[in-house]
Amino acid sequence: MSPFESGRRLCLLVEAGETRYAVEATSVIEVAMPGARGASLRGVLEVKDLSALLGGPPEDVPGMVVVLDVSPTLAVRVRSVVEVADVARDPFFLLPPGLADSLAPLSRGAVLHKDRLYLELIVEALPHRAGPRATPPEPRPVHWADEPPERALVLESQGVLFGVPLGCVSQVVPRGEAFSVLPVQSGPVAGVYPHAQALWPICSIPALLGAPARVEDLFVLTELAGRNVGLAATRVLGVLQKFKPAELTGTFRAPGLPDPVMLLDLQRMFS
Repeated sequence: MSPFESGRRLCLLVEAGETRYAVEATSVIEVAMPGARGASLRGVLEVKDLSALLGGPPEDVPGMVVVLDVSPTLAVRVRSVVEVADVARDPFFLLPPGLADSLAPLSRGAVLHKDRLYLELIVEALPHRAGPRATPPEPRPVHWADEPPERALVLESQGVLFGVPLGCVSQVVPRGEAFSVLPVQSGPVAGVYPHAQALWPICSIPALLGAPARVEDLFVLTELAGRNVGLAATRVLGVLQKFKPAELTGTFRAPGLPDPVMLLDLQRMFS
């Protein structure tokens, strides 16, 4: 829960690219409309896309401009300004392991306000010009399951069926507005989701095999190698058993399924 239990803590809440951000109000000098072409504020301050500074795609013009109290002064374009809110009593989450390397020192963590998650920015650490996107982490070695579990939850992701040992699964939840994508894809991680007083990385199983990480409608919440990990899914087919080896390594067939199920050794891959 929030470590700011006393007093007020005002933050400017904005949307930039596909991500929501919180900026402490004491770091904001001004919020304004950009010039006619969106390139400058009153012909004095050059306006730079916040999304692009963080490694994401360019923002749609004109958007809104937020002038930040840093040296030198930085004016950034955001897609929209949501509100100025007192977040002192809102839940605050630290970044989960594996994300701190890609987002720190740009973010302290995330705050959940009105059921929406906002990544909190450290404005002093923002770059003043867009650079190359962060180098993605080294892909995890792929380990296939040698034997199928007695029972597995079968899910579909990017058109492929995958099985997750039932003992690793805690629950299945819809994506909802609390989910936040990351400004830049971090390997198999598509975004983060607040649940049970923790921030869960939402991973794409196909991305572990080299496909792009995609956001899907369902999250299968699991514990893998002692970590909280959410797995994105288009649909969940249910709990199945009596798996038999199929033709390809790591694939198994189960009664009632027309297609084989891929079974990765996820515990080993996340250890």
